[in-house]
Amino acid sequence: MRAFLAIDLPDATTDAIEALQRALPIGRAVPPDNLHLTLAFIENLPPDLEEPVHDALSSLRSRPVPVAFGGLTSFGDPQKGALALDVLPDPALDDLQSRAEQRLRRAGLDLPRRRFRPHVTILRGRLTGDPLTRAMTRPAPDIPGFTATAVTLHESTLGPGGAVYTPLATYPLSE
Repeated sequence: MRAFLAIDLPDATTDAIEALQRALPIGRAVPPDNLHLTLAFIENLPPDLEEPVHDALSSLRSRPVPVAFGGLTSFGDPQKGALALDVLPDPALDDLQSRAEQRLRRAGLDLPRRRFRPHVTILRGRLTGDPLTRAMTRPAPDIPGFTATAVTLHESTLGPGGAVYTPLATYPLSE
């Protein structure tokens, strides 16, 4: 099963992102239910590792983590790329992400090793030309930050209409 560990967004943040999506004349908006901040992507979660992963995440502890947003950034090929909101650097967020990945690896998962670049993808598709230039040069959007108090393991099912994310379990971060 494809899965990912993420911080889900509160309604006020999602509402502000939806307003921003409507104001940007490019790409396809990521559905509100799919907006999240990925901490770890799991290409393949085998059935025999589901319980060890659950146990590993159940014991993950952290103080609540502040999440604040910066400007827009683009990823990937301009013909089928992504536009995202940067998440401002925070040592507590970096620590949470690092400890979550370590626990998942100790549970037996083979995760890709890549630099953590916190963001929330808001648009996908053809991201080129003047509309993209205008979007990238506009002032940083006013998206309300929040304090993350839990992480959620989601299943990701790919389909013709895009990915469908199903929450499998939520893990509180309280120490």
